Amino acid sequence: MTPERTEPMTAARRLDTKQKRALVLAALDALVEAGRHPSIAEVARRARVGRKFVYDHPELRAEVELRAAQSAARQAGEMAASAKVSGASLRAELENARAQNERLTRQLRALERRLSQAEGAHLVADELLPEGALAELADRQLAERLTELDCQLFEAKEQLRETTEELEAARTINRELMQQANRARRAPGPSGPHTTKEERP
Repeated sequence: MTPERTEPMTAARRLDTKQKRALVLAALDALVEAGRHPSIAEVARRARVGRKFVYDHPELRAEVELRAAQSAARQAGEMAASAKVSGASLRAELENARAQNERLTRQLRALERRLSQAEGAHLVADELLPEGALAELADRQLAERLTELDCQLFEAKEQLRETTEELEAARTINRELMQQANRARRAPGPSGPHTTKEERP
């Protein structure tokens, strides 16, 4: 083939290569900006070029792997920071729930003592007060007081139950966040599943 014919073909191939490189880099930028973890296969698919093109250009392959590693490190850092903030918030809520639980427990015990004292007073009144209006009035007052204390005791038990459930839920969420942070810190680095040439189909 004469030089006059080969030069235009060579120029066309160079232009095609240049355009494909630009498409690959644009696709890589788009994936990173979208928060995706770029891989050679995904970059090639979005750029509409063959994966062989990326593998055949070491500088493109190195750029994809570098951006993938940076993306993974950034995501791991964000997850760890989020878990740290959420963990601190949950620990504060946990301490508040514990304090409220202790207050409710003390209130419940005080109500139980008062209820016991009221029931004892009711028995004493039955034995000491004479029959008639005074005994009936005392009976009614004691019955009303017992009813009031029963209601307070029931409400305190319900609050204690709800606080205990919230406390357990906070502990569960805290454990899950800590596990996510640990998994993020153990995330694979640049030598991930798309870094070897042998994995090309």
